[in-house]
Amino acid sequence: MTLARAESSRKTGLLTKVVLVIAYRFPPQGGGGVQRTLKFVKYLPERGWLPVVHTVSNPAWPLQDLTLLAEVPQSVKVYRTPTFEFERLVRATDGLLTADRPQPAGGGRPSDAVDSGARSRRPAPLRRWLKGVADFLLRHILVPDPQIAWVPAALVRSLRLVRKEGVALVYSSSPPNSGQVLALLVKRLSGRPWVADFRDEWTEGIRRKLAYQKSPFRGRLEAALERAVVRHADHVLVTTDKALEHFLQKYPFAAPEKFSVITNGFDPHDFELPSASERLLDRADFNVTLTGNVEAMFDARPFFSAVRELLDEDEGARARLRVNFIGTKRDKYDGFIEDNQLAAHVRYVGYVPHRTSLRYLAESDVLFLCQIPVYESASTKLSGKLFEYLYMRKPILALTLPGLTSEILSRSGLGVAVDPNDRAGIKKALRELYLWWRDGQPPPPVDEAYIAEFDRARQTDRLAQLFDRLAARTV
Repeated sequence: MTLARAESSRKTGLLTKVVLVIAYRFPPQGGGGVQRTLKFVKYLPERGWLPVVHTVSNPAWPLQDLTLLAEVPQSVKVYRTPTFEFERLVRATDGLLTADRPQPAGGGRPSDAVDSGARSRRPAPLRRWLKGVADFLLRHILVPDPQIAWVPAALVRSLRLVRKEGVALVYSSSPPNSGQVLALLVKRLSGRPWVADFRDEWTEGIRRKLAYQKSPFRGRLEAALERAVVRHADHVLVTTDKALEHFLQKYPFAAPEKFSVITNGFDPHDFELPSASERLLDRADFNVTLTGNVEAMFDARPFFSAVRELLDEDEGARARLRVNFIGTKRDKYDGFIEDNQLAAHVRYVGYVPHRTSLRYLAESDVLFLCQIPVYESASTKLSGKLFEYLYMRKPILALTLPGLTSEILSRSGLGVAVDPNDRAGIKKALRELYLWWRDGQPPPPVDEAYIAEFDRARQTDRLAQLFDRLAARTV
């Protein structure tokens, strides 16, 4: 028994078993994708399972949040294995494609420039060739994703960790889906029980389906990989009942007992925010706030048009309404904002540490959520931020099709769901929420027992019980 394992057993009074956690997305990487794995790692030691985390040391991931490292228990070892990040090469190639292009004054197009010295010094055929090579690799070779380059070195390291740390069980989290490929190989070579956790669906994902249209071969290969994961995993976790339905329909060879649903959730400790001497948002304003990233495929024009109409019709709203986007900025929205003359009412804040984003929520009046309406999975997918919104017990405005999100909002009593393309419906909902705020009406009644089900500690209870059952089979 390792020293860390012995110390964990002493503190918890439990005979601690070791689980190898394979997670490409892990702190100090930031963003919503790390929260689920991080919270499991945080709470598992109290439940008789000591995580040994295996992640990447040099991810090409723009979001960093060093504050999340403080949530990793001291007893947990984190091993980081380097990789070749193809995305860095793609960005470098993009730089070559755009390097030395003319940038005329006055916002004209590059072709309008007349200074031959400012023209690209890189031959067009070379630019096209580099772009073609990058596209070919991404579309046909780097399957299921560019992170497949991590698998060879990570496999060797993982097998060593299984022996060195006395691993009793393997847990893997995706996306990226290469993590499941790695865990599949570890399972086959080590024989340890394996739980595959799909934070998002794999072959049913929106971007995946678009990619398969361009490369049917890729679609067949990824379908085969997903099938192998389902066949060889001892248990498969998903985050929604709809995802469970998809797996059961696609893989009738797998017994229903092989699957479980553990939704995303919230950690109450995250909301123990220190008192700040200075507010982030003006208390006098009616603040509607979205945290996290807005999908690039989301068409925000109906929303911005609805905001403009409300401002034109209501002088009070015109003076006080503020829409705050806390997260990655979508440049294409700049035109929508300019067209609707909303610069004074829409505020973009870049990526901030997780605790800071929660401060924005705490100071807001209405919490804003949007999902892509074009594809069916938009009504079957749950955003991780939804659960933090629920914890805040504040009104939620969700632009989403009827589905899981609207069902949760209805049952919790905390929100209203509007079709993202329904400009009139969005305006009506915004007006009602503004009047609620203006008149100082009491907050909506909520189903506290239902909301409590999404506590990360409770969810980790279920995960630990699953681990116990699987480990008992191998004794």
